[in-house]
Amino acid sequence: MSSRKDRTITRNDLAEAVTRASGLPRRDGKEFVDAFFDLITEALLRKEAVLISGFGKFSVVQRAARRARNVRAGLEVMIEARDAIVFRPAIGLVEQLSSDAPAIEKVAEIKASA
Repeated sequence: MSSRKDRTITRNDLAEAVTRASGLPRRDGKEFVDAFFDLITEALLRKEAVLISGFGKFSVVQRAARRARNVRAGLEVMIEARDAIVFRPAIGLVEQLSSDAPAIEKVAEIKASA
């Protein structure tokens, strides 16, 4: 039995949640989730930042070339410069994660106050 900590939400899980929350047919829920991730992917490939209010920001940063060490072999290797995707969570999300109240209750409170 898996604990709550190691539970992974899959793309199918997200599609099911969209279907339940919106009342859309299952196929439409899946298409929505696929389109959502496709839009994010396309923006990042164009090196554009993606800001989702209340959740966080995805952006592409340039990592400089650097020297590293292969610990097993003890050899120094050069890692080439590359683009990397970074995610910076919204402050509100960080605060939710760091407090004692369960996140589900907090989301319900936020939705009720909106």
